[in-house]
Amino acid sequence: MTEEIRNLMFDRAHNVAIFDQESNRSVSDREADDVIREYMSTELGINKDSSNKEIRRALDSEAGKQFFAIIEEIIDEKIITGWQQNEFFNDFVESKNMSDGDANEFWMKKDVILSVAKIAGDAHEYVMQKLNMGETMTVPTAVYGIKVGSDIRMFATGRFSWQEFVSAVARAFINAIQEELYAEFMDAASKLPVPAPFIGNGTLNTTSKDAFDEIISNVETVNGAQAVIMGTKTALKKLNALTKVEWIADSQKEAVANGGILGSYEGTTLIEIPQRFKFNEVGTKLVDDKKLLIFPVVPDMKPVKFVDYGLKEFEITQVGETMNDLQSYEAQRRMGVSTIITRYFGEWNL
Repeated sequence: MTEEIRNLMFDRAHNVAIFDQESNRSVSDREADDVIREYMSTELGINKDSSNKEIRRALDSEAGKQFFAIIEEIIDEKIITGWQQNEFFNDFVESKNMSDGDANEFWMKKDVILSVAKIAGDAHEYVMQKLNMGETMTVPTAVYGIKVGSDIRMFATGRFSWQEFVSAVARAFINAIQEELYAEFMDAASKLPVPAPFIGNGTLNTTSKDAFDEIISNVETVNGAQAVIMGTKTALKKLNALTKVEWIADSQKEAVANGGILGSYEGTTLIEIPQRFKFNEVGTKLVDDKKLLIFPVVPDMKPVKFVDYGLKEFEITQVGETMNDLQSYEAQRRMGVSTIITRYFGEWNL
């Protein structure tokens, strides 16, 4: 594969503007995709009329392996970029990009008070080592697989653009791990070993205000730090009922008028957790609208631990008895998600 084709695949996958070096004119997306398809046709010997048998043989060839190697690089880059652009991921997730042989360990200076593993597929146990000044913990991992066979054929036949093809695979992995991250994060408080001083329930009103305030005080006291209140916009709006309009500052009235929520609650900063729907399930929300989390503002408060070994391989599997039956191309990635909490925090269930 030439460097020119490789760079074209990367640029097109990331929606970078492409120019013809000889004429210095702008190259359209369709023209760029046609060049990539021409490469597939010439180097792999396949086109829109190729049979499943011919496509399988082409992708099993040395040229096919080079083609998949480029796809792996592009998808890896898009996945990492996608996670880094997620505000929640940056604020509350400690992540490690791993290579085979790397030490899958997270170091905690404080004793671990809660550890929860959320994995798929083959089960693995925690490996924890107690040291003099803290603990190290290994996050269990599992292999996630995404079927991409039909997408390859759709690109070859011109129904998918190159950018759509590689983005579909990357987006599937991003969505899968985000669902795990949010599920871990929102369920952690229910597993606190001493939940009574830190978990409350009920509608927020003048009757429940003292109990809610006490949880904030307990979180700040046990951690020796200020707290923040986090939740979706729908959840944070419930705090409006605890603050009488005639008492709040003009800036807070403006915040409610513009965004629907207070900027702070009696000096405690509010942080909105963006709501998201589960992939392909518009009716299923990832973040509970009936939960408010009270977190201490401390540098080490990144309770979700994530390890990523990158794209493992593309595996071709046969579906059916003959070589002309459907082949499936599965992208596999080894990842792990865990909740490891070294600080107490609070939760209010609305």
